Amino acid sequence: MKDNVEVFARKASGLTREASLLDATYFGIMNNAIPVSLWLTLSGFAWLPGANLTIASLLTLVLTVLGFAFVWGILGGSMPRSGGSYVYNSRILHPVIGLGVSFCNGGFVMLSWIWVLAPWVGEVGIPIMAGCLGFDPSGVAWMTSGWGLYLITTIINVGAFLVVLAGMKFYFKIQKVFITWSIIGAVIAGIIISVTSHDKFVELWNSYATQYNSLDFTGAVTAASEAMGGVPESWNWTSTLGLMLPISWIAVYGYIITFIGGEVKSPRKSIFLAQVLNAVVCIAFLLWVGLAYKKMLGWEGIHAVAWIGEEGLEGYNFPFEATYIGFASMIVGFNKILGFIMAGAFIVADFLWVVLSYIAWSRAAFAWGMDRLGPRWFTDISPRFNQPVKLLVTMLIASQIAITQYAFNPEVLGSISVEVMQLVSVFGFTAVAAMIFPYVKKVRHIWEASPYKDWKFLGIPTATVTGFIALSFVILLVISYYINEAFAFMHTWWSLIYILVWVIGISWYYIWKGIRKRDGIDVTLAFKEIPPE
Repeated sequence: MKDNVEVFARKASGLTREASLLDATYFGIMNNAIPVSLWLTLSGFAWLPGANLTIASLLTLVLTVLGFAFVWGILGGSMPRSGGSYVYNSRILHPVIGLGVSFCNGGFVMLSWIWVLAPWVGEVGIPIMAGCLGFDPSGVAWMTSGWGLYLITTIINVGAFLVVLAGMKFYFKIQKVFITWSIIGAVIAGIIISVTSHDKFVELWNSYATQYNSLDFTGAVTAASEAMGGVPESWNWTSTLGLMLPISWIAVYGYIITFIGGEVKSPRKSIFLAQVLNAVVCIAFLLWVGLAYKKMLGWEGIHAVAWIGEEGLEGYNFPFEATYIGFASMIVGFNKILGFIMAGAFIVADFLWVVLSYIAWSRAAFAWGMDRLGPRWFTDISPRFNQPVKLLVTMLIASQIAITQYAFNPEVLGSISVEVMQLVSVFGFTAVAAMIFPYVKKVRHIWEASPYKDWKFLGIPTATVTGFIALSFVILLVISYYINEAFAFMHTWWSLIYILVWVIGISWYYIWKGIRKRDGIDVTLAFKEIPPE
């Protein structure tokens, strides 16, 4: 026998429970990134004309809380181990499904998020900051593509790596500061927009238009409406359902709390509450700021401004980006302190997304290693940093290769398609796991020890009901992706990518199962219990 049989009597993970309820809630809010997700959602009116923000937001809120938040809360509290969906799906469904789901999410998707999101600091965040501080964004144009974008993205990527390398105690300190900053920035923008009437905004727009030889408000709205093929007179269901995809960025990503389930204090209570709290807080922000923005701009205005921000418009000569942050800064006369706080909120929120990818990848791969489905070094924890340093370095190398490609080919943007892969591969399978959790014999001992085993609705276990709601939500979002022409250019290639990544993930499981079998180890025995603390 080439290896000892640690898989049968494994040592503790070495990870420590350091996250409080506030830390866990902030961790979820961090991954919903309020300032960035507000920008993404409000930009959606450019490619989803006729969307109803109120209906889309409330539908997303109800389905997120009763579906995703309960699913991840119940599973996370029942199996409070780091690794996310891998632990639940491998125990409840099948090890190969657990590994496939986790490979898609912890491996490919987390790498893809660094590829997409780290460049947003240079492409979007820095130009917004320049405009808010009264500088012409053209002065920082060199940072938005090519070598300039590569430099900025590398700084963000290496910075994120170093934050995680310093350990979770240090990370949670950074998280508290940056999330508080991002919330304050969103609050300031929300207050400014809320107290500004439509007439006052038009007056300010026209004043700056005269100063910068730009189109007045009516002219800009008319030109943008023509460029986008017209603005519908009223809302429609197709665009409203489509808008739920960008809205989900600010609502559903609290699931990430389960990646650090083994590092949360009082996990049975804290994981569940944190899942619910982060969804409610973030959707409340969207409804407040989004509806105030719509009231300020008007129905045609919110579509036109979204189009200008996404596609540009000949005659729009304002020296700042057409975003809710840019216009909030305009309203207060480009006050540098307020502008720095609001624009900085976007940048720090986006930065934390990159940090998150390192944490999620390392915890997922660490969980594979604990089940002996990967090299032995997957479970190496540095005594100095209390982190799986080798896994972090692996992601650093892979992500630098990815962002090099993006910096010189920024038109290859698949942010929504990456999300759809998560919805199908992670949220969909995990919803099924929650549905059948109370009925699967091999995890009956885990269910019986769950604090939620007595939670029922009409005599049916709540885990089953909420799993059904979550699965229905996934199906709704995926259908909205495939029926919307705005996303059609991404459908074919990304569908092929989904299949390829799943094939690789399943192959990974069988390859390592075969390697361990040659060592005399039956890895399937590990899946009869949850990993040790």
